[in-house]
Amino acid sequence: MMPYLLNLGMTSPQTYKLKIQAQGRVIVPTDVRANLGVQEGDELILVKEEYGYRLTSRRLLAESLYGSLKKAEDEERDFTQELLDDRKVEAEGKGW
Repeated sequence: MMPYLLNLGMTSPQTYKLKIQAQGRVIVPTDVRANLGVQEGDELILVKEEYGYRLTSRRLLAESLYGSLKKAEDEERDFTQELLDDRKVEAEGKGW
């Protein structure tokens, strides 16, 4: 069985021992919360990946997804702009 990892998007691996408390609650260490840019009441997202799980914030997930659609310097297509253009045409077709 492959061990599950908690990847916080950091360049060097850092390990945190977390204990599951009543009702499945886990305390996220202060430095991890700061790294994720979250505070009390914010939602975190746990993403299942091939070899484990990744804990992230909505902001970091959105940034990574947006970045994956950005046009690379050596590429000719800008997928983000294509998506926006498609949605605009779709909205205009519906009279929005």
